[in-house]
Amino acid sequence: MLTPAQVLDEYHLEVRCKLLEIAAIFDRYDRAGAAFPDERADDDFRHERVRASLEVLASDKENASRAEKLARIFSGPVD
Repeated sequence: MLTPAQVLDEYHLEVRCKLLEIAAIFDRYDRAGAAFPDERADDDFRHERVRASLEVLASDKENASRAEKLARIFSGPVD
């Protein structure tokens, strides 16, 4: 098992890259929403699930089983 510092050493750049990619996708979504205000999809189940996932990821709780919670969010029924 890695120490917390070793986990950061090993995965920091990978996490940084993925978070930047997610931020870029949200920026594209926002620009598309500004260009087509009548076609926003904020109530789309996919948008809601992504937002719910970000809340789970942002939680500071130890042993939070974040991966399991995200799997449950994305495996739910399509509304």
